Amino acid sequence: MRVLAAAAAVVVASEFIGIAAALRGPSTFTDAAEELAELVAILAAAAVLHYLGRAERDEVSSLKRSAEVDKLTGLSTRSFFERAAARRIEQAKDNGTPIACVVLDVDDFKSYNDSHGHGAGDEILRCVARAMSESARVDDLVVRYGGEEFVLLLIGDVERAREVAERMRRTVQKKCVPEREGTLERPVTVSLGVAPLTEEIRSLERLIAIADAEMYRAKKTGKNKVSVFVQDG
Repeated sequence: MRVLAAAAAVVVASEFIGIAAALRGPSTFTDAAEELAELVAILAAAAVLHYLGRAERDEVSSLKRSAEVDKLTGLSTRSFFERAAARRIEQAKDNGTPIACVVLDVDDFKSYNDSHGHGAGDEILRCVARAMSESARVDDLVVRYGGEEFVLLLIGDVERAREVAERMRRTVQKKCVPEREGTLERPVTVSLGVAPLTEEIRSLERLIAIADAEMYRAKKTGKNKVSVFVQDG
Protein backbone atom coordinates (compact mmCIF):
# COMPACT_ATOMS: atom_id res chain seq x y z
CA MET A 1 0.00 0.00 0.00
CA ARG A 2 2.84 2.42 0.81
CA VAL A 3 4.60 1.58 -2.47
CA LEU A 4 1.45 2.32 -4.44
CA ALA A 5 0.94 5.61 -2.63
CA ALA A 6 4.55 6.62 -3.32
CA ALA A 7 4.16 5.72 -7.00
CA ALA A 8 0.98 7.80 -7.17
CA ALA A 9 2.83 10.75 -5.67
CA VAL A 10 5.53 10.48 -8.33
CA VAL A 11 2.92 10.35 -11.10
CA VAL A 12 1.10 13.37 -9.64
CA ALA A 13 4.32 15.34 -9.63
CA SER A 14 5.02 14.42 -13.23
CA GLU A 15 1.49 15.47 -14.23
CA PHE A 16 2.03 18.89 -12.66
CA ILE A 17 5.19 19.23 -14.70
CA GLY A 18 3.30 18.19 -17.84
CA ILE A 19 0.58 20.76 -17.26
CA ALA A 20 3.11 23.51 -16.68
CA ALA A 21 4.94 22.58 -19.88
CA ALA A 22 1.70 22.50 -21.84
CA LEU A 23 0.78 25.98 -20.65
CA ARG A 24 4.24 27.40 -21.46
CA GLY A 25 4.75 25.64 -24.79
CA PRO A 26 3.00 25.75 -28.12
CA SER A 27 0.48 23.10 -27.04
CA THR A 28 -3.20 23.96 -27.32
CA PHE A 29 -5.60 24.63 -24.47
CA THR A 30 -7.09 21.20 -25.18
CA ASP A 31 -3.72 19.57 -24.40
CA ALA A 32 -3.57 21.39 -21.07
CA ALA A 33 -7.15 20.41 -20.27
CA GLU A 34 -6.39 16.76 -21.00
CA GLU A 35 -3.35 16.93 -18.73
CA LEU A 36 -5.52 18.47 -15.98
CA ALA A 37 -8.17 15.76 -16.38
CA GLU A 38 -5.50 13.07 -16.02
CA LEU A 39 -4.21 14.81 -12.89
CA VAL A 40 -7.67 14.88 -11.35
CA ALA A 41 -8.09 11.16 -12.04
CA ILE A 42 -4.69 10.38 -10.51
CA LEU A 43 -5.45 12.51 -7.44
CA ALA A 44 -8.74 10.65 -7.00
CA ALA A 45 -6.93 7.32 -7.23
CA ALA A 46 -4.32 8.51 -4.72
CA ALA A 47 -7.10 9.57 -2.34
CA VAL A 48 -8.69 6.13 -2.61
CA LEU A 49 -5.34 4.46 -1.90
CA HIS A 50 -4.84 6.70 1.12
CA TYR A 51 -8.33 5.88 2.41
CA LEU A 52 -7.83 2.15 1.94
CA GLY A 53 -4.47 2.32 3.67
CA ARG A 54 -5.95 4.22 6.61
CA ALA A 55 -8.93 1.85 6.83
CA GLU A 56 -6.55 -1.10 6.83
CA ARG A 57 -4.41 0.43 9.58
CA ASP A 58 -7.50 1.22 11.65
CA GLU A 59 -8.78 -2.35 11.23
CA VAL A 60 -5.44 -3.84 12.30
CA SER A 61 -5.28 -1.45 15.25
CA SER A 62 -8.84 -2.38 16.26
CA LEU A 63 -8.08 -6.09 16.05
CA LYS A 64 -4.93 -5.58 18.11
CA ARG A 65 -6.83 -3.68 20.80
CA SER A 66 -9.51 -6.38 20.83
CA ALA A 67 -6.89 -9.09 21.31
CA GLU A 68 -5.45 -7.18 24.29
CA VAL A 69 -8.76 -6.80 26.17
CA ASP A 70 -10.56 -9.40 28.27
CA LYS A 71 -14.05 -9.47 26.78
CA LEU A 72 -15.83 -10.19 30.06
CA THR A 73 -14.24 -7.55 32.30
CA GLY A 74 -12.76 -4.99 29.90
CA LEU A 75 -9.37 -5.30 31.60
CA SER A 76 -6.19 -6.20 29.73
CA THR A 77 -5.54 -9.82 28.83
CA ARG A 78 -2.95 -11.87 30.67
CA SER A 79 -0.61 -12.02 27.66
CA PHE A 80 -0.65 -8.24 27.23
CA PHE A 81 -0.20 -7.70 30.96
CA GLU A 82 2.79 -10.04 31.17
CA ARG A 83 4.57 -8.29 28.30
CA ALA A 84 3.91 -4.81 29.69
CA ALA A 85 4.69 -5.80 33.28
CA ALA A 86 7.98 -7.48 32.33
CA ARG A 87 9.10 -4.31 30.55
CA ARG A 88 8.07 -2.17 33.49
CA ILE A 89 9.97 -4.35 35.95
CA GLU A 90 13.14 -4.19 33.86
CA GLN A 91 12.86 -0.41 33.69
CA ALA A 92 12.27 -0.24 37.44
CA LYS A 93 15.38 -2.32 38.13
CA ASP A 94 17.45 -0.11 35.83
CA ASN A 95 16.16 3.12 37.37
CA GLY A 96 15.76 2.02 40.99
CA THR A 97 12.00 2.70 40.88
CA PRO A 98 9.89 0.92 43.51
CA ILE A 99 7.29 -1.50 42.15
CA ALA A 100 4.76 -3.66 43.98
CA CYS A 101 2.20 -6.29 43.08
CA VAL A 102 -1.30 -6.97 44.40
CA VAL A 103 -3.07 -10.30 43.85
CA LEU A 104 -6.84 -10.31 44.44
CA ASP A 105 -9.14 -13.31 44.61
CA VAL A 106 -12.93 -13.35 45.05
CA ASP A 107 -13.95 -15.08 48.27
CA ASP A 108 -16.08 -18.24 47.91
CA PHE A 109 -16.49 -17.65 44.18
CA LYS A 110 -16.83 -21.30 43.18
CA SER A 111 -19.67 -22.03 45.58
CA TYR A 112 -21.40 -18.80 44.55
CA ASN A 113 -21.01 -19.65 40.87
CA ASP A 114 -22.29 -23.19 41.43
CA SER A 115 -25.28 -21.98 43.45
CA HIS A 116 -26.39 -19.01 41.36
CA GLY A 117 -25.13 -19.76 37.86
CA HIS A 118 -22.47 -18.42 35.56
CA GLY A 119 -24.43 -15.24 34.82
CA ALA A 120 -24.27 -14.21 38.46
CA GLY A 121 -20.62 -15.24 38.60
CA ASP A 122 -19.81 -13.15 35.54
CA GLU A 123 -21.46 -10.12 37.12
CA ILE A 124 -19.24 -10.55 40.19
CA LEU A 125 -16.14 -10.55 37.99
CA ARG A 126 -17.29 -7.44 36.13
CA CYS A 127 -18.06 -5.66 39.39
CA VAL A 128 -14.67 -6.54 40.88
CA ALA A 129 -12.94 -5.37 37.69
CA ARG A 130 -14.74 -2.02 37.90
CA ALA A 131 -13.81 -1.65 41.56
CA MET A 132 -10.16 -2.34 40.81
CA SER A 133 -10.08 0.11 37.91
CA GLU A 134 -11.67 2.82 40.05
CA SER A 135 -9.16 2.24 42.85
CA ALA A 136 -6.04 2.12 40.66
CA ARG A 137 -4.23 4.94 38.90
CA VAL A 138 -4.31 5.33 35.14
CA ASP A 139 -0.72 4.11 34.75
CA ASP A 140 -1.22 1.01 36.95
CA LEU A 141 -1.51 -2.34 35.18
CA VAL A 142 -4.66 -4.29 36.08
CA VAL A 143 -5.47 -7.71 34.67
CA ARG A 144 -7.88 -10.57 35.11
CA TYR A 145 -5.15 -13.15 35.60
CA GLY A 146 -7.36 -16.22 35.45
CA GLY A 147 -10.78 -17.28 36.70
CA GLU A 148 -11.65 -15.11 39.68
CA GLU A 149 -8.06 -13.98 40.29
CA PHE A 150 -6.87 -10.48 39.40
CA VAL A 151 -3.42 -8.88 39.49
CA LEU A 152 -2.35 -5.26 39.85
CA LEU A 153 1.18 -4.01 39.17
CA LEU A 154 1.84 -0.49 40.36
CA ILE A 155 4.71 1.95 40.61
CA GLY A 156 5.25 2.66 44.30
CA ASP A 157 6.46 1.08 47.50
CA VAL A 158 4.78 -1.63 49.51
CA GLU A 159 2.94 0.89 51.68
CA ARG A 160 1.27 2.48 48.67
CA ALA A 161 0.37 -0.98 47.39
CA ARG A 162 -1.20 -1.84 50.74
CA GLU A 163 -3.26 1.37 50.65
CA VAL A 164 -4.46 0.63 47.12
CA ALA A 165 -5.29 -2.97 48.08
CA GLU A 166 -7.33 -1.78 51.07
CA ARG A 167 -9.13 0.71 48.87
CA MET A 168 -9.98 -2.07 46.42
CA ARG A 169 -11.24 -4.32 49.21
CA ARG A 170 -13.49 -1.58 50.59
CA THR A 171 -14.75 -0.60 47.13
CA VAL A 172 -15.73 -4.17 46.31
CA GLN A 173 -17.49 -4.56 49.65
CA LYS A 174 -19.35 -1.29 49.14
CA LYS A 175 -20.31 -1.54 45.46
CA CYS A 176 -20.60 -5.25 44.71
CA VAL A 177 -23.84 -5.72 46.61
CA PRO A 178 -27.25 -7.06 45.53
CA GLU A 179 -29.51 -4.62 43.69
CA ARG A 180 -33.18 -4.89 42.91
CA GLU A 181 -33.58 -6.96 39.74
CA GLY A 182 -29.80 -7.37 39.63
CA THR A 183 -27.84 -10.60 39.18
CA LEU A 184 -25.84 -10.40 42.41
CA GLU A 185 -27.38 -12.59 45.11
CA ARG A 186 -25.29 -11.51 48.10
CA PRO A 187 -22.50 -9.06 49.01
CA VAL A 188 -19.09 -9.87 47.54
CA THR A 189 -15.79 -9.81 49.40
CA VAL A 190 -12.20 -10.31 48.24
CA SER A 191 -8.89 -11.33 49.75
CA LEU A 192 -5.68 -9.63 48.65
CA GLY A 193 -1.95 -10.23 48.91
CA VAL A 194 0.77 -7.59 48.47
CA ALA A 195 4.46 -8.00 47.66
CA PRO A 196 7.19 -5.52 46.62
CA LEU A 197 9.96 -5.91 44.07
CA THR A 198 13.19 -6.48 46.03
CA GLU A 199 16.74 -7.75 45.50
CA GLU A 200 15.45 -11.23 46.31
CA ILE A 201 12.21 -10.90 44.33
CA ARG A 202 13.38 -9.69 40.93
CA SER A 203 11.14 -11.35 38.33
CA LEU A 204 7.47 -10.92 37.49
CA GLU A 205 6.78 -14.61 38.09
CA ARG A 206 8.36 -14.53 41.54
CA LEU A 207 6.63 -11.27 42.44
CA ILE A 208 3.20 -12.64 41.55
CA ALA A 209 3.93 -15.92 43.35
CA ILE A 210 4.81 -14.12 46.60
CA ALA A 211 1.74 -11.85 46.38
CA ASP A 212 -0.38 -14.91 45.60
CA ALA A 213 0.92 -16.67 48.72
CA GLU A 214 -0.02 -13.62 50.79
CA MET A 215 -3.49 -13.64 49.25
CA TYR A 216 -3.96 -17.24 50.41
CA ARG A 217 -2.73 -16.22 53.84
CA ALA A 218 -5.48 -13.59 53.92
CA LYS A 219 -8.06 -16.24 53.03
CA LYS A 220 -6.82 -18.65 55.69
CA THR A 221 -6.95 -15.98 58.40
CA GLY A 222 -10.54 -14.87 57.83
CA LYS A 223 -10.98 -13.59 54.23
CA ASN A 224 -12.02 -10.06 53.22
CA LYS A 225 -8.62 -8.71 54.22
CA VAL A 226 -5.20 -7.69 52.91
CA SER A 227 -1.98 -9.55 53.75
CA VAL A 228 1.39 -7.91 53.08
CA PHE A 229 4.68 -9.72 52.52
CA VAL A 230 7.32 -8.85 55.11
CA GLN A 231 10.95 -9.45 54.29
CA ASP A 232 12.76 -11.56 56.92
CA GLY A 233 15.56 -9.74 58.65
